[in-house]
Amino acid sequence: LLNDDIWGILALSAAGEKSDSIEISSAKNFLLANQNQDGGWGYGVGTLSDTNDTAAAIMALLETGLSSTSAEIIKAIAYLKSAQNDDGGFCYDPNSSWGKASDSGSDAWIISAIYKLGQDPTGVDWTKGGKNPVDHLKSLKEPNGAFRWVASDPTNTAMTAYAAIALAGKFYPVAKLNQGLFELRIEGKNETICTTWAQGLTALDVVKNAATLCNYSYEIKETSFGPYLSKINNEEAAGMSGWLYLVNNIAPMVGANDYYLKEGDGVLWYYGDWGWQPIKLSSNNQQIDSGENLELTTEYFDGTNWLPLAAAAIKVKEQLYSTAGNGQVTLLLTAGSYKLQAEKTNFIRSNQIQILVGGKSKNISLEVEVEQGQVLGEKTGPEQNPSQDSIAFEIDKSSLNFGKLKPGQEATELIKLLNQGIKISVEGQVSGNELFIHHLKLNNQNWSDFQEKIESGQEKEIGVSLKIPTDYLGSGIKTGQLIFWASPSEN
Repeated sequence: LLNDDIWGILALSAAGEKSDSIEISSAKNFLLANQNQDGGWGYGVGTLSDTNDTAAAIMALLETGLSSTSAEIIKAIAYLKSAQNDDGGFCYDPNSSWGKASDSGSDAWIISAIYKLGQDPTGVDWTKGGKNPVDHLKSLKEPNGAFRWVASDPTNTAMTAYAAIALAGKFYPVAKLNQGLFELRIEGKNETICTTWAQGLTALDVVKNAATLCNYSYEIKETSFGPYLSKINNEEAAGMSGWLYLVNNIAPMVGANDYYLKEGDGVLWYYGDWGWQPIKLSSNNQQIDSGENLELTTEYFDGTNWLPLAAAAIKVKEQLYSTAGNGQVTLLLTAGSYKLQAEKTNFIRSNQIQILVGGKSKNISLEVEVEQGQVLGEKTGPEQNPSQDSIAFEIDKSSLNFGKLKPGQEATELIKLLNQGIKISVEGQVSGNELFIHHLKLNNQNWSDFQEKIESGQEKEIGVSLKIPTDYLGSGIKTGQLIFWASPSEN
């Protein structure tokens, strides 16, 4: 059979299986090996082509990553067009002795496939005799909302559900599990191991799926209580200490493999003991001038409220600062870029914040519409009256167009940064949607690792790239902001 491979692909994909898995890849190869000479597929190996299985096969193969411009898909489209009737509709099999009348089921499957191909089923490419498949499908609608199978039979309305999906502009799979991305942070014994966004159905899934993003290893043991995360990197559970998790800063009363994530959930894994409470670090400003005081606040979550945390340690280079009874501390920092965290014994290490002191910056707004739109960037206006005795730089482009990106695709645009003032050290900072925070790179480096020294009067070319993860299931417009921040360079 072939129809089981078609539906196997669609079902696995709907359940979140990756397109390059052995199961999906094997089914894909089997379908491609059994495409008929006319470009279509039947329900089984060696059977005559029919429009319904061909439309479903197109949707399944596109789900595996096959391009809509591939030779196999082009042949399949040609087969469907050859089967179109003059009323704009489609029958099950134009060579069948059972009749060639257009029916609502065939219309619906093909309309859905056309939408998945990114084409318009009402457009000229799918119009015949002045009619298109949407016109014909609508002509079969009954006053009560049902759709006849064929015009001559008002009693058979079994295709109504498929018609509703097609006329809604939907295709298969209509929906998928794990569509959302969830914020994940992993705090080890001595440092933060990972801060990212990852897909997953459960709180344990996100640890598995983020391993390649953050480059860590893990071990999961099967126990009588279910799967148990026993080790991340070299940090293994021992005694009363081990890997524990919180969701939205609260410890669920079920194992991580049984906690199903909901929209808006944030997952925090930490190595420590049961009952440790999370710390939150915040600042009055993330970008300040030299000589300006920075006020930091530490709080802990008691299960209901965030409360001030006294005696929390914040390390700035080699110096330690401690928060007062109100959880606050005031710092006076020299010019530079700082990544700060708060810690306290028997508490979970805080989030990390970046502070920029002194220097000047230019903001670039970012936007991307996955699979359908563009990534744009806009800079602030050029520096007015630049002086070689001060920080002054310009960016040559007001927008960056990454083009149309699908999951797995990457595009790079070049910008030129002209230093019109003193020698500077330039860093990047990104905020906004997780696509930009975790997948934007500057000169092939993660933006957080980027640093470029630029001499006075020198022009530097910077590559700005964005890659959509292969397993990214989101869509729509995403926005963010890129800041190029410059401070005086001493060497």
